[in-house]
Amino acid sequence: MHMMVSRPEQWVKPMAVAGANQYTFHLEATENPGALIKDIRENGMKVGLAIKPGTTVEYLAPWANQIDMALVMTVEPGFGGQKFMEDMMPKVHWLRTQFPSLDIEVDGGVGPDTVHKCAESFEGSTLGMKDFSKIG
Repeated sequence: MHMMVSRPEQWVKPMAVAGANQYTFHLEATENPGALIKDIRENGMKVGLAIKPGTTVEYLAPWANQIDMALVMTVEPGFGGQKFMEDMMPKVHWLRTQFPSLDIEVDGGVGPDTVHKCAESFEGSTLGMKDFSKIG
């Protein structure tokens, strides 16, 4: 579950009861990420941590070894139809080099014309591809 809410703490238990196996929250939406990560784990879910385009990737770093997945937003959350922000790809590359075993995802504006940019940031890792011409 990717929770785009202002108080992610209040939804942990209901999502666990509903059967969610992963709970992804926005780092900017909580004052105590460590406590929220602990609560998510105690409720039997994996932890995903999202950052908005304006948040530096280094802000996520202290939590990287406590989470299962990092999500780099490639649009501003909450508004449909936005253009993919290619300038977010260095964040993906930085996370990959600093935390090679961390699952990393991107969200927003990804489609046939932009998926190549994402794949290049994951080269040799999550996607495990070297020849991007095979991506449809």
